[in-house]
Amino acid sequence: MPSICFVAGDPSGDAHAARLMEALRATLPALQFTGLGGPAMRAAGATLLDDLTETAAIGPFDAAKHLGRLAAAKRLLDAHLTARRPDLVILVDFGDYNLPVIAPLAKRHGLRVLYYVSPQLWAWGRWRLRYVRRYVDRMVVFFPFEEAWYRREQIPVTWVGHPLLDAARPSMPREEAMARFQLNPWRRTVGLLPGSREREVDRHLPVLLASARRIAWHMPGVQFLLPKAPGISSERLRDAVARERLDVHLATEGSASDALQLMEAAIVASGTATLEAALCEVPMAVVYRTSWPTYWAARLVVRVPHIALVNVVAGREVVPEFVQRRAHPERIAAAVVALLRDEERAGAMRAQLREVNARLGPPGAVERAAAAVLEMLLHQR
Repeated sequence: MPSICFVAGDPSGDAHAARLMEALRATLPALQFTGLGGPAMRAAGATLLDDLTETAAIGPFDAAKHLGRLAAAKRLLDAHLTARRPDLVILVDFGDYNLPVIAPLAKRHGLRVLYYVSPQLWAWGRWRLRYVRRYVDRMVVFFPFEEAWYRREQIPVTWVGHPLLDAARPSMPREEAMARFQLNPWRRTVGLLPGSREREVDRHLPVLLASARRIAWHMPGVQFLLPKAPGISSERLRDAVARERLDVHLATEGSASDALQLMEAAIVASGTATLEAALCEVPMAVVYRTSWPTYWAARLVVRVPHIALVNVVAGREVVPEFVQRRAHPERIAAAVVALLRDEERAGAMRAQLREVNARLGPPGAVERAAAAVLEMLLHQR
């Protein structure tokens, strides 16, 4: 029976891999999946050698403490590729590990490699293109500018659009979501989205809560909604919120879109959540903080003017960015209050977010990605 080995190393990559597995099985039920990943891949039917989502980190300095675990995972995968020899290896994001470590390993075993969810080489890692040229047979990417970039570099690439176009839909009506999250329908709601990794939440949540205090001071009666990302402890969020004199409601169930549809504005940690908010046309301010060594290392290599994916896709600043030292609660709060008080400003941002959404491609991205995988798999066989 044909088999595919996946390697994903953070919760978002784990989720992307799982959805791709489900789409592949819908067309070819006999497919078997193995590899390194996380709970979403396991739930989709993959036989995992190790759970790499436990090593998710922000930047190389944060990742250093997981080097032993990652080295052990490589040895497990090496033995697995020798014994099993899958028909295809699919690497999912996680560029600091997949590109320099796993892609060469797969090629040493004489296996074909497809890369799903491109690392942001166009922003910070052009020098790593040498790994792509030597070890990757095809890139499957989410953004049209990525396709153009790889084509200019003469690297085989397929643009499939963004899976969020299918996933970012509320699972319940607005009124039901309002009641589920115990929100007052007569009060304005501001979202707080601190990130999907524990270290991100540790760094961003205090800033978001401090910003919320200032927003509440300027606009008494505002309520806040804090959606829980998968893999983040509800108790961790409750403990942080309990220390605040703020009307913060936790959304611990339902989809992200169920919560986003209720927000009139939001403070969002840089990442895929900015696109989720954009798809729901939520005016936002974007924040990002990391360790200072990681930040200064990034400053040396980053070659794009924006950090928020919404702005990267637009090619201009659509939403304000507050990065590192600029991520100060007073500045962030001022930007959100301006959106809440000025409907013309908020409406203009929503119009620009609709333009960004139109650039993400049509629905059906995962199915198109599965078709690209099957074409490569069947062509090989």
